[in-house]
Amino acid sequence: MLSKRQIKRLSHEVKAALAQQDRRGQSKHAAKQAARQYAQDSHTKYTPVTGLYATSSYNTYTKQALTALRWVAERHECKHLAECKPYLREYYEDMCARNISAWTIHTRVYALCSVFGTPYKELLEVDKLPARCRANITRSRDIGDSADRYHAQHHEDARLLARACGARRGGLLGLCSDDLKADAQGNLRVHLREKGGKERDALVLPQYADRVREVFSRYGDGAGAVTGGKRRLLPLQALPKDMPLHYLRAQYAQDLYHYFEGQDAASGKLYHCRKDRVGDVYDKGILMAVSQNLGHSRCDVVVSHYLYEVHHK
Repeated sequence: MLSKRQIKRLSHEVKAALAQQDRRGQSKHAAKQAARQYAQDSHTKYTPVTGLYATSSYNTYTKQALTALRWVAERHECKHLAECKPYLREYYEDMCARNISAWTIHTRVYALCSVFGTPYKELLEVDKLPARCRANITRSRDIGDSADRYHAQHHEDARLLARACGARRGGLLGLCSDDLKADAQGNLRVHLREKGGKERDALVLPQYADRVREVFSRYGDGAGAVTGGKRRLLPLQALPKDMPLHYLRAQYAQDLYHYFEGQDAASGKLYHCRKDRVGDVYDKGILMAVSQNLGHSRCDVVVSHYLYEVHHK
Protein backbone atom coordinates (compact mmCIF):
# COMPACT_ATOMS: atom_id res chain seq x y z
CA MET A 1 0.00 0.00 0.00
CA LEU A 2 1.31 3.44 -0.88
CA SER A 3 2.17 5.87 1.87
CA LYS A 4 0.56 9.30 2.02
CA ARG A 5 3.91 10.76 0.96
CA GLN A 6 4.06 8.56 -2.13
CA ILE A 7 0.48 9.42 -3.09
CA LYS A 8 1.19 13.11 -2.62
CA ARG A 9 4.29 12.86 -4.82
CA LEU A 10 2.40 11.08 -7.60
CA SER A 11 -0.43 13.59 -7.38
CA HIS A 12 2.01 16.48 -7.64
CA GLU A 13 3.71 14.97 -10.69
CA VAL A 14 0.38 14.27 -12.41
CA LYS A 15 -0.78 17.85 -11.87
CA ALA A 16 2.56 19.17 -13.10
CA ALA A 17 2.22 17.06 -16.26
CA LEU A 18 -1.39 18.14 -16.85
CA ALA A 19 -0.34 21.78 -16.42
CA GLN A 20 0.94 21.52 -20.00
CA GLN A 21 -2.67 20.85 -21.10
CA ASP A 22 -4.35 23.28 -18.69
CA ARG A 23 -6.52 25.78 -20.59
CA ARG A 24 -8.99 26.53 -17.80
CA GLY A 25 -10.34 30.04 -17.98
CA GLN A 26 -9.99 30.09 -21.76
CA SER A 27 -12.75 29.52 -24.28
CA LYS A 28 -12.45 26.28 -26.24
CA HIS A 29 -15.06 27.55 -28.66
CA ALA A 30 -12.97 30.67 -29.34
CA ALA A 31 -9.82 28.56 -29.71
CA LYS A 32 -11.53 26.34 -32.30
CA GLN A 33 -12.74 29.37 -34.24
CA ALA A 34 -9.23 30.87 -34.20
CA ALA A 35 -7.70 27.57 -35.38
CA ARG A 36 -10.20 27.28 -38.23
CA GLN A 37 -9.61 30.90 -39.25
CA TYR A 38 -5.83 30.34 -39.23
CA ALA A 39 -6.19 27.23 -41.40
CA GLN A 40 -8.37 29.15 -43.82
CA ASP A 41 -6.05 32.18 -43.99
CA SER A 42 -2.89 30.10 -44.32
CA HIS A 43 -4.44 27.51 -46.68
CA THR A 44 -3.36 24.70 -44.38
CA LYS A 45 -5.18 21.75 -42.84
CA TYR A 46 -7.19 22.49 -39.70
CA THR A 47 -5.42 21.23 -36.59
CA PRO A 48 -7.83 20.13 -33.85
CA VAL A 49 -7.61 22.10 -30.61
CA THR A 50 -6.14 20.20 -27.66
CA GLY A 51 -6.05 20.87 -23.93
CA LEU A 52 -8.33 20.80 -20.90
CA TYR A 53 -10.62 23.82 -21.00
CA ALA A 54 -13.22 22.76 -18.43
CA THR A 55 -12.49 22.36 -14.72
CA SER A 56 -14.62 19.20 -14.73
CA SER A 57 -12.41 17.67 -17.46
CA TYR A 58 -9.24 18.66 -15.63
CA ASN A 59 -10.49 17.13 -12.37
CA THR A 60 -11.69 13.96 -14.12
CA TYR A 61 -8.36 13.42 -15.88
CA THR A 62 -6.44 14.03 -12.64
CA LYS A 63 -8.59 11.54 -10.73
CA GLN A 64 -8.59 8.87 -13.45
CA ALA A 65 -4.86 9.12 -14.09
CA LEU A 66 -4.12 8.79 -10.37
CA THR A 67 -6.36 5.72 -10.11
CA ALA A 68 -4.29 4.01 -12.80
CA LEU A 69 -0.91 5.18 -11.52
CA ARG A 70 -1.59 4.14 -7.92
CA TRP A 71 -2.44 0.64 -9.17
CA VAL A 72 0.88 0.50 -11.03
CA ALA A 73 2.93 2.07 -8.24
CA GLU A 74 1.60 -0.33 -5.59
CA ARG A 75 2.45 -3.42 -7.65
CA HIS A 76 5.80 -2.32 -9.01
CA GLU A 77 7.09 -0.06 -6.23
CA CYS A 78 7.28 2.96 -8.51
CA LYS A 79 8.23 6.19 -6.81
CA HIS A 80 7.86 8.57 -9.72
CA LEU A 81 5.63 9.09 -12.74
CA ALA A 82 8.25 8.04 -15.29
CA GLU A 83 8.78 4.73 -13.50
CA CYS A 84 5.11 3.82 -14.01
CA LYS A 85 5.13 4.17 -17.79
CA PRO A 86 6.48 0.68 -18.68
CA TYR A 87 3.64 -0.96 -16.74
CA LEU A 88 0.69 0.92 -18.22
CA ARG A 89 0.01 -1.82 -20.78
CA GLU A 90 -0.32 -4.27 -17.89
CA TYR A 91 -2.83 -1.98 -16.19
CA TYR A 92 -4.80 -1.64 -19.44
CA GLU A 93 -4.98 -5.42 -19.82
CA ASP A 94 -6.14 -5.71 -16.20
CA MET A 95 -8.99 -3.27 -16.84
CA CYS A 96 -10.10 -5.29 -19.86
CA ALA A 97 -9.88 -8.56 -17.90
CA ARG A 98 -12.05 -7.11 -15.11
CA ASN A 99 -14.72 -6.09 -17.67
CA ILE A 100 -14.50 -2.44 -16.73
CA SER A 101 -16.83 -0.32 -18.88
CA ALA A 102 -15.37 0.66 -22.24
CA TRP A 103 -16.40 4.25 -21.47
CA THR A 104 -14.35 4.21 -18.26
CA ILE A 105 -11.40 2.63 -20.06
CA HIS A 106 -11.46 5.34 -22.72
CA THR A 107 -11.57 8.12 -20.11
CA ARG A 108 -8.76 6.58 -18.07
CA VAL A 109 -6.58 5.90 -21.09
CA TYR A 110 -6.97 9.39 -22.50
CA ALA A 111 -6.18 10.82 -19.07
CA LEU A 112 -2.91 8.87 -19.12
CA CYS A 113 -2.23 10.04 -22.67
CA SER A 114 -2.56 13.65 -21.48
CA VAL A 115 -0.26 13.04 -18.54
CA PHE A 116 2.47 11.40 -20.63
CA GLY A 117 1.87 13.45 -23.77
CA THR A 118 1.75 10.28 -25.86
CA PRO A 119 -0.96 8.74 -28.12
CA TYR A 120 -2.47 5.56 -26.73
CA LYS A 121 -1.19 3.41 -29.61
CA GLU A 122 2.35 4.26 -28.58
CA LEU A 123 1.73 4.42 -24.84
CA LEU A 124 -0.06 1.06 -24.56
CA GLU A 125 1.11 -0.59 -27.79
CA VAL A 126 -2.45 -1.40 -28.87
CA ASP A 127 -4.14 -0.68 -32.20
CA LYS A 128 -7.53 0.27 -30.80
CA LEU A 129 -9.48 0.58 -27.56
CA PRO A 130 -12.64 -1.43 -26.68
CA ALA A 131 -15.70 -0.28 -28.61
CA ARG A 132 -18.07 1.92 -26.63
CA CYS A 133 -21.67 0.72 -26.84
CA ARG A 134 -24.60 3.05 -26.17
CA ALA A 135 -26.38 0.35 -24.20
CA ASN A 136 -23.57 0.39 -21.63
CA ILE A 137 -23.95 4.06 -20.73
CA THR A 138 -25.53 4.01 -17.29
CA ARG A 139 -24.37 7.25 -15.61
CA SER A 140 -27.27 9.11 -14.03
CA ARG A 141 -29.95 7.40 -16.10
CA ASP A 142 -32.46 7.59 -13.30
CA ILE A 143 -33.32 10.05 -10.57
CA GLY A 144 -32.39 7.62 -7.78
CA ASP A 145 -33.16 8.85 -4.27
CA SER A 146 -32.06 12.42 -4.99
CA ALA A 147 -35.54 13.85 -4.53
CA ASP A 148 -35.80 12.20 -1.10
CA ARG A 149 -32.38 13.33 0.14
CA TYR A 150 -32.44 16.84 -1.31
CA HIS A 151 -35.87 18.34 -0.78
CA ALA A 152 -35.18 21.92 0.32
CA GLN A 153 -36.72 24.64 -1.84
CA HIS A 154 -33.43 25.53 -3.53
CA HIS A 155 -32.88 21.84 -4.41
CA GLU A 156 -36.31 21.66 -6.02
CA ASP A 157 -35.65 24.90 -7.89
CA ALA A 158 -32.32 23.61 -9.22
CA ARG A 159 -33.95 20.37 -10.41
CA LEU A 160 -36.74 22.32 -12.07
CA LEU A 161 -34.32 24.58 -13.96
CA ALA A 162 -32.23 21.61 -15.14
CA ARG A 163 -35.40 19.82 -16.28
CA ALA A 164 -36.79 22.93 -17.98
CA CYS A 165 -33.74 24.13 -19.92
CA GLY A 166 -31.19 21.29 -19.86
CA ALA A 167 -28.52 23.20 -17.97
CA ARG A 168 -25.36 21.61 -16.61
CA ARG A 169 -24.22 22.18 -13.05
CA GLY A 170 -21.84 25.01 -13.99
CA GLY A 171 -24.55 26.69 -16.04
CA LEU A 172 -27.01 26.58 -13.16
CA LEU A 173 -24.50 27.95 -10.68
CA GLY A 174 -23.65 30.76 -13.10
CA LEU A 175 -27.24 31.97 -13.49
CA CYS A 176 -28.09 35.56 -12.59
CA SER A 177 -31.52 37.10 -12.13
CA ASP A 178 -31.37 38.82 -15.55
CA ASP A 179 -30.60 35.62 -17.50
CA LEU A 180 -34.25 34.88 -18.26
CA LYS A 181 -35.48 36.46 -21.48
CA ALA A 182 -37.88 36.03 -24.39
CA ASP A 183 -36.66 35.62 -27.97
CA ALA A 184 -38.11 37.27 -31.09
CA GLN A 185 -40.77 34.54 -31.36
CA GLY A 186 -41.86 35.01 -27.75
CA ASN A 187 -40.23 31.77 -26.54
CA LEU A 188 -38.73 31.87 -23.06
CA ARG A 189 -34.98 31.26 -22.96
CA VAL A 190 -32.32 31.00 -20.25
CA HIS A 191 -28.87 32.42 -20.91
CA LEU A 192 -26.25 29.86 -19.81
CA ARG A 193 -22.48 30.14 -19.35
CA GLU A 194 -20.99 26.66 -19.37
CA LYS A 195 -17.95 24.44 -19.95
CA GLY A 196 -15.23 25.61 -22.29
CA GLY A 197 -16.38 29.23 -22.06
CA LYS A 198 -19.42 28.56 -24.23
CA GLU A 199 -22.61 30.57 -23.80
CA ARG A 200 -26.03 29.77 -25.16
CA ASP A 201 -29.68 30.72 -24.84
CA ALA A 202 -31.45 27.46 -24.06
CA LEU A 203 -35.13 27.12 -24.90
CA VAL A 204 -37.36 26.64 -21.86
CA LEU A 205 -39.87 23.85 -22.39
CA PRO A 206 -43.30 25.56 -22.60
CA GLN A 207 -44.84 23.36 -19.90
CA TYR A 208 -42.31 24.73 -17.38
CA ALA A 209 -42.32 28.40 -18.45
CA ASP A 210 -44.53 29.71 -15.62
CA ARG A 211 -42.63 27.78 -12.95
CA VAL A 212 -39.28 29.00 -14.29
CA ARG A 213 -40.51 32.60 -14.15
CA GLU A 214 -41.58 31.96 -10.56
CA VAL A 215 -38.11 30.67 -9.62
CA PHE A 216 -36.36 33.70 -11.11
CA SER A 217 -38.87 35.99 -9.41
CA ARG A 218 -38.47 34.22 -6.05
CA TYR A 219 -34.73 34.79 -5.90
CA GLY A 220 -34.90 38.40 -7.02
CA ASP A 221 -31.36 39.75 -6.78
CA GLY A 222 -29.96 36.27 -6.22
CA ALA A 223 -28.93 34.08 -3.32
CA GLY A 224 -25.54 32.83 -4.49
CA ALA A 225 -22.02 34.21 -4.51
CA VAL A 226 -21.07 37.47 -6.21
CA THR A 227 -19.04 36.94 -9.40
CA GLY A 228 -18.18 39.59 -11.96
CA GLY A 229 -20.18 42.18 -10.09
CA LYS A 230 -23.38 40.11 -10.21
CA ARG A 231 -24.97 37.94 -7.55
CA ARG A 232 -25.68 34.40 -8.70
CA LEU A 233 -29.26 33.16 -8.67
CA LEU A 234 -28.74 29.90 -6.75
CA PRO A 235 -26.60 29.18 -3.68
CA LEU A 236 -23.88 26.55 -4.04
CA GLN A 237 -25.71 24.16 -1.68
CA ALA A 238 -28.62 24.00 -4.14
CA LEU A 239 -26.56 21.66 -6.33
CA PRO A 240 -24.98 18.73 -4.47
CA LYS A 241 -22.42 16.97 -6.65
CA ASP A 242 -24.43 13.74 -6.71
CA MET A 243 -27.63 15.39 -7.94
CA PRO A 244 -28.44 13.47 -11.19
CA LEU A 245 -28.37 16.42 -13.57
CA HIS A 246 -27.48 14.23 -16.57
CA TYR A 247 -30.78 12.38 -16.09
CA LEU A 248 -32.65 15.70 -16.01
CA ARG A 249 -30.80 16.90 -19.12
CA ALA A 250 -31.77 13.67 -20.87
CA GLN A 251 -35.41 14.19 -19.93
CA TYR A 252 -35.15 17.73 -21.31
CA ALA A 253 -33.64 16.45 -24.57
CA GLN A 254 -36.37 13.85 -25.02
CA ASP A 255 -39.17 16.33 -24.38
CA LEU A 256 -37.50 18.92 -26.61
CA TYR A 257 -37.28 16.42 -29.49
CA HIS A 258 -41.02 15.74 -29.19
CA TYR A 259 -41.71 19.49 -28.92
CA PHE A 260 -39.88 20.22 -32.19
CA GLU A 261 -41.72 17.33 -33.84
CA GLY A 262 -44.99 18.99 -32.88
CA GLN A 263 -43.75 22.29 -34.34
CA ASP A 264 -43.23 20.66 -37.76
CA ALA A 265 -39.52 21.45 -37.51
CA ALA A 266 -38.40 18.27 -39.31
CA SER A 267 -35.83 18.80 -42.06
CA GLY A 268 -36.59 15.57 -43.91
CA LYS A 269 -32.94 14.49 -43.64
CA LEU A 270 -32.63 11.30 -41.64
CA TYR A 271 -30.10 10.08 -39.09
CA HIS A 272 -29.84 6.26 -39.02
CA CYS A 273 -28.51 4.64 -35.85
CA ARG A 274 -26.06 1.75 -35.96
CA LYS A 275 -24.88 -1.13 -33.78
CA ASP A 276 -27.18 -1.71 -30.79
CA ARG A 277 -29.59 1.01 -31.98
CA VAL A 278 -29.85 -0.18 -35.57
CA GLY A 279 -33.35 0.48 -36.94
CA ASP A 280 -33.84 3.70 -34.96
CA VAL A 281 -34.16 6.74 -37.22
CA TYR A 282 -34.28 10.43 -36.28
CA ASP A 283 -34.65 13.69 -38.13
CA LYS A 284 -31.25 15.42 -38.46
CA GLY A 285 -32.70 18.92 -38.33
CA ILE A 286 -34.46 18.26 -35.03
CA LEU A 287 -31.39 16.49 -33.63
CA MET A 288 -29.24 19.53 -34.38
CA ALA A 289 -31.79 21.85 -32.75
CA VAL A 290 -31.82 19.67 -29.62
CA SER A 291 -28.03 19.44 -29.70
CA GLN A 292 -27.58 23.22 -29.82
CA ASN A 293 -29.96 23.73 -26.91
CA LEU A 294 -27.95 21.18 -24.90
CA GLY A 295 -24.65 22.89 -25.69
CA HIS A 296 -23.43 20.18 -28.09
CA SER A 297 -22.74 20.24 -31.81
CA ARG A 298 -23.07 16.60 -32.90
CA CYS A 299 -26.13 14.46 -33.56
CA ASP A 300 -24.46 11.23 -32.43
CA VAL A 301 -23.77 12.63 -28.95
CA VAL A 302 -27.44 13.51 -28.49
CA VAL A 303 -28.63 10.10 -29.65
CA SER A 304 -26.06 8.17 -27.58
CA HIS A 305 -26.23 10.09 -24.34
CA TYR A 306 -29.68 11.65 -24.17
CA LEU A 307 -32.29 10.05 -26.43
CA TYR A 308 -32.02 6.52 -25.04
CA GLU A 309 -35.76 6.43 -24.31
CA VAL A 310 -36.87 7.96 -27.62
CA HIS A 311 -37.08 5.34 -30.37
CA HIS A 312 -38.15 6.20 -33.90
CA LYS A 313 -38.59 3.94 -36.89
